[in-house]
Amino acid sequence: MLRAFSIQPSTFNIHMLYLLLIFFPITMAASAFVLRKNSGLAISIALGTVITCMLIAAQIPLDNPTRFVGVTLTLNALNRMFMLLFLALGGFAFVAAWHLPHGENFVPTTLLLLSEISGVLLLQNPFITTLLLAVTGLSAVLAIVDLPAGTSSLVGTRAIAAALKYLVLMVLAAMLMYIAFVLTDIFRPGELPGRISLAHFILALLAVSFALRLALIPFHAWLIDLMEHAELLAVALVITLLNTSSLLVLLMAFQSFPTLLIENELSLTVMRIGAAISALLGAGLALGARSLRRGLAYLILYNCGMVFYGLSSVSTLGLTGAVFGALNQTLAVLLLLVSLSLIERPDGRTPGVQRRDLLRRWPVAGMGLLAGGLSLIGMPPLGGAMSHLLIYQAAAEKGWPELLALLAATLLAGLGLARAAHEHLLGPSEDEVVPEPLMLGETELDRPAPRRLAPEPRSAAALTLILLLICLTIGLYPGPLLTTIDGAIRELAFIRAL
Repeated sequence: MLRAFSIQPSTFNIHMLYLLLIFFPITMAASAFVLRKNSGLAISIALGTVITCMLIAAQIPLDNPTRFVGVTLTLNALNRMFMLLFLALGGFAFVAAWHLPHGENFVPTTLLLLSEISGVLLLQNPFITTLLLAVTGLSAVLAIVDLPAGTSSLVGTRAIAAALKYLVLMVLAAMLMYIAFVLTDIFRPGELPGRISLAHFILALLAVSFALRLALIPFHAWLIDLMEHAELLAVALVITLLNTSSLLVLLMAFQSFPTLLIENELSLTVMRIGAAISALLGAGLALGARSLRRGLAYLILYNCGMVFYGLSSVSTLGLTGAVFGALNQTLAVLLLLVSLSLIERPDGRTPGVQRRDLLRRWPVAGMGLLAGGLSLIGMPPLGGAMSHLLIYQAAAEKGWPELLALLAATLLAGLGLARAAHEHLLGPSEDEVVPEPLMLGETELDRPAPRRLAPEPRSAAALTLILLLICLTIGLYPGPLLTTIDGAIRELAFIRAL
């Protein structure tokens, strides 16, 4: 009796921790929505919420599944690492919102997204997970079409069109994913000998569904439109939180249905080739991009192709490189978009004039932009180098043509980043104006005062430096993260089965 009594409170406490991770951010999102006119107070509440959730996530015992209302909830080492990362990125986004453009309801929408992503990582039911992924797409649309905070301007029609395109594609992706999971329930290996296996069709549905969510070419139009027309902080949430969590859901699908991989060697080859082509085309389009936003969007597409190739390799090296690359992508994209948002911030210059001295004008933001791009293309000593190296090794095991395709994609991505840096960052200073001689009868007092350009906001610049240092630290000391990821990958059932 005493032993049973001592176990019950522990189980109750675990239930409460799970529920707090999911529902506490929703409650605080409602509070932030009520206080949204007081931006400073809403941001402070949100920062306290993410810190509290990080402490809660750290208290949950690993690999200790529990059932609540008929649904299994559990947290493994990999999901805990990404949950802490997502919460930390949410905190970084709230700090950036002090000075960078964002929507009026950015804080409550972000808390709502963090709650939904926590549910995605905790719940082990594929059908509920599919529904939650669809709901996250709707929440992201709310962030994209949100009215700009602190201004009287309305949301642009192009931003609304981009949001609608994203919503339609995410609903389509959820439908394909749901159909695939329904078919896995009725699929029985070996029931129809001599016919095309249903496993091929199921894997094709999953591949297209996640290609839509990750914006792999040719399903990439929504990401380009968001980068060009939406607020960059909202775009950062979509790419860092939603895309990365989709990769973890794909891993969960492989773990739940390893038969799909055992019977689909040819289909996996097609997926790898498609991912390599997507990376190659994304890098090539970055080389010819006509604007800085568009060029950076294509670099992100290149990195998504590389990560998806690692997942499609279904090997320990490839999956470790893909998960490490997804982690690096979340940090690099946030660094990239925060830096770009700083660069685009009005500072007293003539609007609409293309500048070529952005590194001189915004030294911290310019360095962050370069570092984020270099991390995406896998240049040492930044965090992307290790993930790219592992993916290259996985490609070498599959054959030299696939390895050459990935290396060519990286070369093109590097040239695209170099072109963007040459055109927008590394030019001579354009702030120095040669004084004109005084007109007849004119004195110095008759001339307007010299223009003073606004400096970089200190909090946003400090945030950029912190993100840059994190990317550099991960690149220089990847061992602890790599050990955690490799151990989690080797424990997956389908890896042992293959």
